Amino acid sequence: MDHKDHDKVFFANFGVVMAALFGIFFICIIAASMISSEEEPDPAAIALVEERIRPVAKAVTDPDALIKVSAAAAQREPLSGAQLNTQLCAGCHSAGVLGAPKTGDGAAWAQRRDAAGGIDGLVSAVINGKGAMPPKAGDPSLSEDEIRGAVEFMLKEAGI
Repeated sequence: MDHKDHDKVFFANFGVVMAALFGIFFICIIAASMISSEEEPDPAAIALVEERIRPVAKAVTDPDALIKVSAAAAQREPLSGAQLNTQLCAGCHSAGVLGAPKTGDGAAWAQRRDAAGGIDGLVSAVINGKGAMPPKAGDPSLSEDEIRGAVEFMLKEAGI
């Protein structure tokens, strides 16, 4: 019977393979220790590596620092209703994304205006957010006058 000692043969072959792998491992360790040197690395090379791995930006989470940074932000000119509509509102209102009344749809805008209680209600809905629209349409730097201008522009475009 040839199959009588197959376990012994397997373990013998396995032991030989493992011994060969450990031998190769130790040869690599010895070769690496012979190749490497104990010299100090080049300071220019270290500086180059540190420059390459330097973070691109720093996240500031301290509320006091955020107030200082936001106060120092450059003041911009107020946007007109048409500019604000083009830059921000049209992204959703031109296609009616997630139930937003489409630009130029007089019936939908009249219904929204009446349900909100007039232009002041629509402006309040934009400031506070409505449905999928975030507060201030996602731009916290907008003033109430800019939002009112955009709402009036969109109502005018709808013929209201």
